[in-house]
This record gives sequence, structure tokens and C-alpha cells, in this order.
Amino acid sequence: MKQLRFLRPLRLCVLLLTSAFLISSCGGGGTSTDPAPATGTVLFLLTDAPTDELSAIYLKVTEATLIGGNGQQTIFSGNKTINLLDLEYYNEPIAFGEVLAGDYTKIRLQISDLELVDKDGRSTFPELPANGKIDLLDQGRFTVFPGRTLVVEIDIDANKSIHIVAAGKGTYQFRPVVKVNIMDGGLPDKLARFEGMVTEIYDDPAGKFLLCAADFTDVCVVVYLANDGSVFDAEGMPVSFADLQVNDFVVAIGRYLQDDTNNTQNSGVDEKFAFEAIVIEIGGTASQVKGSVANSPDGNDQFDLVTEKNTVITVQLQAGTKIIGKDGELDRSALVIPQDVEIEGYVVAAVVAGDPDTLRAALIIVDDGLYEEKLSGIIVDPLEPVNMSFVLATGIGDRCVALNDDALIVFISESTDGTQVRIGTFTDLNDGQSAEVYGQSGVVGCFLASDVVVDLTGQP
Repeated sequence: MKQLRFLRPLRLCVLLLTSAFLISSCGGGGTSTDPAPATGTVLFLLTDAPTDELSAIYLKVTEATLIGGNGQQTIFSGNKTINLLDLEYYNEPIAFGEVLAGDYTKIRLQISDLELVDKDGRSTFPELPANGKIDLLDQGRFTVFPGRTLVVEIDIDANKSIHIVAAGKGTYQFRPVVKVNIMDGGLPDKLARFEGMVTEIYDDPAGKFLLCAADFTDVCVVVYLANDGSVFDAEGMPVSFADLQVNDFVVAIGRYLQDDTNNTQNSGVDEKFAFEAIVIEIGGTASQVKGSVANSPDGNDQFDLVTEKNTVITVQLQAGTKIIGKDGELDRSALVIPQDVEIEGYVVAAVVAGDPDTLRAALIIVDDGLYEEKLSGIIVDPLEPVNMSFVLATGIGDRCVALNDDALIVFISESTDGTQVRIGTFTDLNDGQSAEVYGQSGVVGCFLASDVVVDLTGQP
């Protein structure tokens, strides 16, 4: 099974609802003499580390709530269906809303449906534990400060959450393994994706425009084209920023810019969270294609890609094509056999039947992650907190397990009131607990674990 430690771009199918206008409504502006707000805002991002066993995982989120001293604060209520397998390289916001400032102890997600689609197109609908109620608990408490934004990244790890319980029969069990990363006063340093309509283009500075979200036209972000940024037209050809027009539908890929001051500059809207784009695609016509590099780029800046569907497509590198890996921008030397990549660009159908289609590349994401192994068993003595290791009794014998310095320990318990997912520490591990560990086999000695999942269901 493949697990990626990867810089995941942030995909915005935006639900941004905030009277604080940290990401501003179109139009308006000006200054305010109101007293300091008694509310803050919370942004929920959803991401995933997908499984290779399925072709789609459709999850429907109906509610997202904060629970704490101020009671329950609902951030989102509705119906939002997400294909988790689209989030291998992307994060997608599921809620952005205003809540009372204060301390909170729990995040509650309510999901109503889960559809798993296998490689042959067959769908199954696993039973949701505790009627789909999932409570996420971080260590201690977390605080929403007045006038500030708390970013909560929720990683529903499909690789660890979905289990085949009857081999060969397509029977699955869903046990949510969810990790929570809470960031006060900042945003993830990841690529972001924002789709919408251009509503205004500014003269100063050049390369600045207002982009309003595709699904929520009253939610807008000021976008700056990066100094080395690229613009592509509706047929995937490189063009200049001057070709961008008001009312164009575009996809902007880049990073958020954060400024603690209330900065309206020349746009008339709050630019506390602006956006710097490294790629702008006009028209929304681009496709995303995953596959493996079949040959290095030739003198025409072309190479073949064997896609996930085992077809071949010719990739055309262009002036302005961005190649991105986990550590930042790369050059064409990263495109070697059999490198896995995801390519965003415009597909040109072959003129001659039987010839491969051509993909004009705007963005290439290089999958330079690691394969992750899994061990299952029961924790037994000795547990050694000094070197963060323990013995795991597996079906084929005992294995020494040593945790990496940044290893995540997740505890899951289930009751009629819901499923609780809690981030724990090494001292919470005990003899007799059922655990799954994920990581890499060491050259010598212990299995090196990056994640430990402990299922407390049925334990006293």
C-alpha cells in the first residue's frame, strides 16, 4: 500500500462564510471603528492519504461543529460530497465560519453516506459506525482568538480507515482514522487551488485581480501573479497576463499570502488573506492525469506517460510549465523513468486514430513519496519511553517497533454516542492494546513507525 509524505496542494471548492471578511465579499471595503470583535473564524480543511484498492471514495459531510465552553458552534450545515481520492495532492475546505472566541475541546463531524467504488466500477456502501458521528479530540484544548483565524486540517486517511473484511468478496469496513492539525494564526504552507470568475483587474500592481469563488460568487480573493508565474489559455497554450479578461473563468494555483494588518491597498477589499498564483489557467478546461514517466523528455520537450488506465499519452512541456515536488520547484531532470506524476493541462485529441493524445502541461506534481508498510498486532511488554519503542505481537511473531520523532499516535473508540478519535502520546500506550503501525522496515533492528493507530473499541 502506498502512503505519500507529500506537499499536497490545496483545492478550494470554497465554503467561506465570515462576517469578519477575512476573505472578503466582492465589493465593499473601507475602515471600521467597531470595538475588537468577540468572535474569530475557523477554517476546516479536508485532506486524505488515499488507498490504491479503490477508484473512488465518496464521502458526504452534513455538519461540522466546534464544542467547548461556549457550547456547540456550528461551522457548516448542509450536504457536501467529496471524493477522497481527489485529495491525494489536494486539500479541500469543507467549512469557513465565524464562532465565539474562546476555548474548545472537540471537533465533531457528521457524515451521512460513504460510497466505495472498486476498480471494476462496482459500488458498496459500508455501514457507518455510530451513525456517522465522529468526534475529534486534540491534546488538551485549543483556542479561537478574537479577530483571528484558526485553521484546522482534518486528514481522513483512507489507507488506514477502509479495511477489506472478506477477501475477494468486496466487503469493506469503515473505521475512521482521522488526524487533526490545528494552526492558529497561519495557513498551511502548501499549494492552493482556487476556482472562480474574474470580476476586476487592477492597474497597480500589474498581475493583480479579484477572483470570486465558482460556487459562492459573493466570496472573493485578491490574486497576485507571482513574478515567475505562468498563464495558460483555454487550449492550454502559454499567454501573457494581458490576455486575462473580466468574466473569465480561471483556476489559480499557488499559495495564500497572510498579513496581520488590515490591508485594503488599491482593491477596496481586505487583503489579509490574498493569493499568489504560480499558474493561472483560463477557461477551466484543464484535466488532471496521473501516471508514470515512460521516457525522459526529448529535444521537442515531449515525453510519454503511462496513465493509471494503462494508456499512453504524450506530454508536451511548455514555456511556463511548473514542476513541483515536496521540497518545492524542480526542473525537467526530475522526469525520469518510472517516476509517478500528476499532470494538469489541456488534452489535445490525436489526429490519427491509434496515435496517443497530447497533454499540454501547465503543472506537473512529482510524487517523490515513500511506500509505507503496515504491521498489525497487540502491544506487549516491554514499552520503552526513553527510546520510544515497544514490542508488537503479530500473527507471524513479535516485532520491535520504534517511533520516529514526529510519529503520530491516534486512539479510536466507539460507542452509541459516536466515534471518538484522539491524538495521544507514547505514555498512553499500554500492554494489551490492539494496534496498527505504519512506516518502514529498518535495515537492522526495529520497524520504524511514522503512525500508530490504537483501537480501544471493546476495551475497558
